[in-house]
Amino acid sequence: MRIPCRTFQRLGFALPQSHGRNLRSISSGAHRSKTSALVCQRHSAELGQQAVRHRAPTISGHHESDRDYHNRDYHQYSFRSTHNSAPASWLSLSIKRPTLSAASSLEYTQAIQPTLPRHRRHHSSPQYWGRRAYSMAERSDPPRTDSQARQYRGYKRTLNLTDPSDERDYIPLGDHGLIGNLRTAALVSLDGSIESYCVPHFDSPSVFARILDKDKGGHFSITPMIPFTTKQNYLPSSNVLQTKFMNDEGVVSVTDFLPRPPMSGSSPSKPLLQWLIRRVECVRGGLPMQMQCVPAFNYARDAHVTTLIDDDTIPTDIDASELTKQKMRKRAYSKVLEREFGQHLRRGSADSTSTDGGAVFEDEGSTGLHALSAPREEPGEICTNLPHVKALFESPSISMDLRYVTYTESAGDGDEDGPPSVVLNLLDLSKKGHKGMGVASEFELKEGQGVTFIFRIVPGSPDTSGFWLEQTPANTVPPTPDVEVKQPTFGFAAPSKDSQGLKVDTNVVVPHEDDKGFAAGVAFGKKLSRRAARAGKRPTDDPWLTKELLCKLLSTTNRYWYDWIRKSTYTGSWKESVLRSALALKLLIFEPTGAVVASPTFSLPEYIGGVRNWDYRFSWIRDSSFTLYALIRLGFVDEANAYLEFIFDRIRDKNPDGSIQIMYTIHGEKDMEEIELDHLDGHKGSKPVRIGNGASDHVQLDIYGELMDCIYLGQKFGKPLAYDDWVLVREIVDYVVEHYNDSDLSIWEVRDMKRNFTYSKVMLWVAIDRGLRLADKRSLPCPNRYKWLDARDTLYEDIMNKAWNKEEKFFGQSYEETDVLDAAVLIMPLVFFMQASDPRFLSTLKRIMKSPEKGGLMANNLVYRYDTKKSGDGVGGEEGTFCLCTLWCVEALTRAGNTDRALLLKSVSMFEDFLLYLNHVGLCTEEISDAGEALGNAVQGFTHVTLISAAYNLSRTMHDMHEKTA
Repeated sequence: MRIPCRTFQRLGFALPQSHGRNLRSISSGAHRSKTSALVCQRHSAELGQQAVRHRAPTISGHHESDRDYHNRDYHQYSFRSTHNSAPASWLSLSIKRPTLSAASSLEYTQAIQPTLPRHRRHHSSPQYWGRRAYSMAERSDPPRTDSQARQYRGYKRTLNLTDPSDERDYIPLGDHGLIGNLRTAALVSLDGSIESYCVPHFDSPSVFARILDKDKGGHFSITPMIPFTTKQNYLPSSNVLQTKFMNDEGVVSVTDFLPRPPMSGSSPSKPLLQWLIRRVECVRGGLPMQMQCVPAFNYARDAHVTTLIDDDTIPTDIDASELTKQKMRKRAYSKVLEREFGQHLRRGSADSTSTDGGAVFEDEGSTGLHALSAPREEPGEICTNLPHVKALFESPSISMDLRYVTYTESAGDGDEDGPPSVVLNLLDLSKKGHKGMGVASEFELKEGQGVTFIFRIVPGSPDTSGFWLEQTPANTVPPTPDVEVKQPTFGFAAPSKDSQGLKVDTNVVVPHEDDKGFAAGVAFGKKLSRRAARAGKRPTDDPWLTKELLCKLLSTTNRYWYDWIRKSTYTGSWKESVLRSALALKLLIFEPTGAVVASPTFSLPEYIGGVRNWDYRFSWIRDSSFTLYALIRLGFVDEANAYLEFIFDRIRDKNPDGSIQIMYTIHGEKDMEEIELDHLDGHKGSKPVRIGNGASDHVQLDIYGELMDCIYLGQKFGKPLAYDDWVLVREIVDYVVEHYNDSDLSIWEVRDMKRNFTYSKVMLWVAIDRGLRLADKRSLPCPNRYKWLDARDTLYEDIMNKAWNKEEKFFGQSYEETDVLDAAVLIMPLVFFMQASDPRFLSTLKRIMKSPEKGGLMANNLVYRYDTKKSGDGVGGEEGTFCLCTLWCVEALTRAGNTDRALLLKSVSMFEDFLLYLNHVGLCTEEISDAGEALGNAVQGFTHVTLISAAYNLSRTMHDMHEKTA
């Protein structure tokens, strides 16, 4: 077949000038009958070979889309020029199909490589094909058809190289970063996938939860389509997360964040936008990318309907000159389509699914058709003034949409390629258990190009827990273009609504994805009319979507985190880890109420395959109090004041018997029913998956000690205690004095019988002691002062006598089981119950630091909570070492090191060892396995609290000792 030069160039080849003239002459009558033709021979595919995606150029009877390039088998192509003046080797290209031998190679003529555009060279380089051949040598997957190849693409990781694979397995718990907006948070995996995201609040049902079910949990992934290595980091002094994908051919950066509004004093000056923003930019070379957004609403229990509709938040402006250019392009593209699509292009008719006489391109194997529609008044022409398409996901409880914008950064040399072409396509993963359609897009980014995806709650949509989004009503008059232009009617030819929840709006067009003239969306690199934006107003929670707005959101968010963390007064050692922990703790705060969640995730296992999987998206009195202690130590008193207001509201609403709950929802509610989600597989098969928490009605008397310690420090470094609040504090201490002899379930929340746990008794002593200190320091009235004193002294004597194991020389877990060693007793010197140099405590500390085989709790400088085999807790199953206990041990050694330099050096060594278990961005989970893998919910507030406390006291002790020896 004869192929014009312009078509050959559009398919990815840059021809030398002389040969371009030769090829252009093909279309003239003088050369039409001669041998000056470029002949393309496509060799048939061999059966049984591995189907691998690539972007090899195709010259055939019709033009193939980007998606077809990536989804077809490898084929062998040979291009030859029979023109006498052309060198015989110039267009000689023979690509052998990779075999299952690692020695497979590419017969490649080097002369053509420099002529290829940079973004297409990666599939032409011998190094690339050599890597692919080696990768395929280890795989024995059956051949796939094109339709099968379009299905879900996963990634498997080998050391630091990630290769595309048919099925993506679970990403390790530690290989995630966290982003948030003080309403909710999202986990971002090292390979660019949103693995956990609850909307709009921490305790709302999940939208993405692939970390708990890799097939049907829901995900939002952005990854390269060729082998890559990846790096992930936070921007400096920020919670904005950046993931870089690197390949020999290019580098792409994905910046993820949940925007924060600008601050006016201590409060936001604008409404919070409930947006998840993912900014994708190519910083070198070029890479083919893939995006998949597959929500699974209400913990993957609710079905949803996916609709592709016109995005009216993109401002457009068409002037007379642009309109003239469009009319010229319409005729040209109409001819190109007829020539290149061939039999796949059919005209709309009365019985066609297109209602406006448009042209429909049938994409074999996909869920729908791409409609290229024309205005009614000009049948047969293709309109390039296409609307910007977005995906709308509607579930019974919440509606969300996915929007995007494309742009190119100007280099100033006039050699820009324009914005990338991004087209949203419907994605059917019903075979994996999804109850609604997702969307996907495959696009290529070159240096300077970018696309930003915005996943948000549709403004005005109520969230699943009854709390409405913050929004400001405003006039919603649409913008008026400068020149009145009659807009055409567009059609989308696709199946009607079916069992998979597919619904296609009749006012949507999905343009051909390889055609720059039909690129969906408005390029940010072009000049957009400000008059259009000024002509109509939009609600403040649904503003015009422009490049300037997105850049400002990123800048404002980054600035918010920087301004917050620079308030820190910490100047000690390990400052980087301390400040990162502080930023992580800030992400756990629910700003509207001041509540602090224990962790933003739920049901991540404490042991792979185990049953200890709990929901931590609630505010424990204990965890919150320790969190505020750590933040106060760093100089963040505003958070302490906000939490104290939250907790005093709870105290005013205490139970009829005078007690308070151990935990509340972030809205201050008491009901958090525990439910098991049997339809989710759990992380790596760790069942059951639980939401809610059955420990909410537990009696855990230790919380009064943590609460009183927090109140004491809060009024000391923050807002002074008011008299009315002091009355409430007296009531708490009175309750403790009346019940300090009661048994409870304590810090580890055992689920069998109550006992007199040593830890709870120590914290009850703390509650009375802090009450007495408050009365003395502030000269506050205390009618029951002597009664409190007597109770405090009696409790101290009971602990020393009843919890002490005289034979083994350590403090036992409870009065009933003094033979069970419990790391929770390490809290004693940390709350000033006793000196760390006390022989009884030193004996207990040294026993804990022995290996489990020798009766201790330490393995590889990490500490277990207690021996679960020796002391039943009603749960069963195994667990890893506990980060909290490990850091308590570090701090206990630090305090003992005041009088014993060897113990101080041990604490430094142990702390340095622990820092090695932080992940690549400085975050830590609840537990660590024997193999050093992260376990439990992430990010765990308790861990970062104790890390800050240990670093603070260790640094201070080292400084003091240096001053003494100087």
